Amino acid sequence: MDGMLLQSVEGIGETPFVGSGGEIWELLQAEKEEVSRDILAGRPLAQDDAVQSMDDEPSAESDRQIEWQHRESLEDRLRAINDAQDRLIDGGYGICEECGSPIGAKRLLANPAAAFCVVCQQAIEQESARGLFAYTL
Repeated sequence: MDGMLLQSVEGIGETPFVGSGGEIWELLQAEKEEVSRDILAGRPLAQDDAVQSMDDEPSAESDRQIEWQHRESLEDRLRAINDAQDRLIDGGYGICEECGSPIGAKRLLANPAAAFCVVCQQAIEQESARGLFAYTL
């Protein structure tokens, strides 16, 4: 099935963003495989770790929390890559999901899975930071 999917993506042709649809697909696929390996390389994480850590020293709990956050970050990245591949197939790759403007080529080179233009990404991050700040008060 991957071969058929890749052939359809290669049929997209040149895009004004980073390269051909096939090149973008391959770039995203390579990163997807790397992130998947990183997820699988980590030790299995279980919710029971938090309960078992009551007897452990605080640094062990901190280590577990960092592991959970790292794993969550990897899983978020994997979702972003999958979403970018979906946009590539659907014809929406390189278009901001918020405002509909083209995402800059430099941004896509830096982050091929980018879903938002720089302006919208900054607005989203600011809104998120405001929400987090309000929550912590």
